[in-house]
Amino acid sequence: MQASVEQQNLILQVQYLDDEIMQANTKLKSLPEVEQLAHIEKRITAATEELATVNAEADAIALELRRGEVDVETVTDRIKKDEIRLNAGTASPKELEQTQHEIETLKKRQIALEEIELEIMMRSEAVQERLKVLNTDLSSLEVLKSEINGRMTTATTEINLIILAKQKSKADLIPSIEKPLMDLYLKISGSSNGVGAASLVGNKCNGCHLAINAVEMDRIKGLAADELLRCEECRRILVRI
Repeated sequence: MQASVEQQNLILQVQYLDDEIMQANTKLKSLPEVEQLAHIEKRITAATEELATVNAEADAIALELRRGEVDVETVTDRIKKDEIRLNAGTASPKELEQTQHEIETLKKRQIALEEIELEIMMRSEAVQERLKVLNTDLSSLEVLKSEINGRMTTATTEINLIILAKQKSKADLIPSIEKPLMDLYLKISGSSNGVGAASLVGNKCNGCHLAINAVEMDRIKGLAADELLRCEECRRILVRI
């Protein structure tokens, strides 16, 4: 296949632009913010799950505390009624004695219930403090996520602008390239990781980075300038520069 030196240089320019576009796309995928966001998301998910668990625990303790308060109130009310009855002195001595005994029993029960209530209150305070810490941590993570998102948006925008500029330059070049040459380039690049053409520097193909043997180099030197070269190893278009 023949292609003028100018056409070969144009196809090499297209390759350079494609290289820069591929590099920019690789940079997009490897931005440090991408990994940072993934890490933050995991921490947010873990913190959210823990927060839900602790909230459920807090609700259970609150219910337990309310039941304990009701138990104490019930016993306290019963003691008050018995004390009123005892102080009235209208019952028989036996009934008064039973009432006195019941009051003593209820007061012991009241002390035991109040101790249980105190223990529940201490657990409630501890879980509320844990909720406070978790909410603070989660808020900090959300702020950090927002900051990283902002940095990534800025970096992504800058890279995408570069990609658009390179794509426009490529689009401007393509109409100047003969269709058979462009079709060949596209066919090769499609099966060669986006690299359809490479420069020949000395005896080295910059596509596969392998040296061309002396016999092949002698043959190349004897070819006309418009003879389109292909690397024997990688089969990419080889442009002499």
